[in-house]
Amino acid sequence: MAQPEEPISFWDFIFASHLRFYQERDLGLDLYHSGLPGGVLVVIAIASVVIFLLAIFHVIPIKKHVVTLLLTLGISAALIGLGATYWHVQHLTELEAQLIRESAGPLPANEEQLAAVLVLPLLLGALTCVADACGCIYMVIFWVTNRKL
Repeated sequence: MAQPEEPISFWDFIFASHLRFYQERDLGLDLYHSGLPGGVLVVIAIASVVIFLLAIFHVIPIKKHVVTLLLTLGISAALIGLGATYWHVQHLTELEAQLIRESAGPLPANEEQLAAVLVLPLLLGALTCVADACGCIYMVIFWVTNRKL
């Protein structure tokens, strides 16, 4: 008697992705097709860059505000990316027609390429979180204050 196939776990599915498939896809369209979370992640990434640049030029004069904003945006991006990816993987049968479109590039040929397309919000959220953490470290180390002698 054949045993039923055990369902693959979320993390196994994510770690099995072939990220080289991104060379053939339009990542902007894949983020757009991922829906509202993809758009929110792009906005958070842009906001993080703007806040970092404003802080470098001291338009935001208080270091504590910059660090708090960057950490909040980075953690939010990582959580939104994780949640969106988990939702897409769990509801793949209903969402596949919306998420995987030929307009963004060739259709995935196997599960690993499909996982690469689905993991995109998680990657953008994690990269934003790492970039924001690096920005916070930069601000803490290199923040210049005007001291009167």
